[in-house]
Amino acid sequence: MTRMNKLVVTLIGFFTIVSSFGQEEINNSKTEKHQPVAGTKFFLIPPSGFVSATSFQGFQQTNTGSSILLMEIPGPFSETTRGFNEQGLKTQGVQLKTKNAIKVNGKQGFFMTAAQSAYGNDYSKYMLVFGDAQATYMINGTFPAKFAELAEDIRNAMLSVVYESAMTVDPLGSVSFTIDTRDTKLKFAKNMSGMLIYTVDGKVPAEASDKTSFLVGLSIANVKMTDFKMTAVTRMKKLPYTDLKIDESKISEVEIDGITGYELVGEGLDKPNGTTELVYQVMLYTDNGYYIIVGTTTDNFEQNLELFKKVARTFKRK
Repeated sequence: MTRMNKLVVTLIGFFTIVSSFGQEEINNSKTEKHQPVAGTKFFLIPPSGFVSATSFQGFQQTNTGSSILLMEIPGPFSETTRGFNEQGLKTQGVQLKTKNAIKVNGKQGFFMTAAQSAYGNDYSKYMLVFGDAQATYMINGTFPAKFAELAEDIRNAMLSVVYESAMTVDPLGSVSFTIDTRDTKLKFAKNMSGMLIYTVDGKVPAEASDKTSFLVGLSIANVKMTDFKMTAVTRMKKLPYTDLKIDESKISEVEIDGITGYELVGEGLDKPNGTTELVYQVMLYTDNGYYIIVGTTTDNFEQNLELFKKVARTFKRK
């Protein structure tokens, strides 16, 4: 998995491992019951009571805190899933339950069930991952364990997936915010489940020698926080870097678009490449969640830090 894909997956919260037992095969065609997933080429038949999500690409049931989230990751299925392992699950507090090979509309994949505790609650997690030589597709179903009656409906909804590759979509139309990168080197590259990604060449992963990236998204879960500074520090430490050091002197309060939060700067080692990267993060807190902005670069730290600060301050809610 590329550094960029790993960063996005970490921010959004997808976790899986690779193993296999039997193999199931499903072949779907779009029906009148299928609903489009805004900003994507996906269609699903959502469970009863689920509506289109406002903070991510998928469906949610607010009264139970359940969700079905979809995303497309550039890169071959074989390479993208190679970086997922059992240790990665454990470090995120996710316990594997079952894992089965599956073929979805002719594409190889797997379906996983797992459990996780977060925010004082126990959750059941379903993951459907499939793909080909060009891309990997992920669907994540999550529901509180106490609502076990949702399990079959969520699984059936995930397995109803249809992906229309020839479809044209507006990747910026499904998010609740805007960011202005005009007159900068950053170009919009992709919307990955509500996380907007900008790179120098507008590609994910970037093919340019300059690997500077900028990501903006909204938290998926409704989260109540009390210590906002500590929340920002803890969130940054979860980014996929080895020996991430946060510069305490550069932790500062910010206000952008009338929302208060914290701005942090640090450096971390991207272990696979052996390079040290500048890492910039802003968290802006809403009543029950947060917006997160992350910039990374491998060179020209001072210049790129000023770029990150400039672009971050163009953030606006729609």
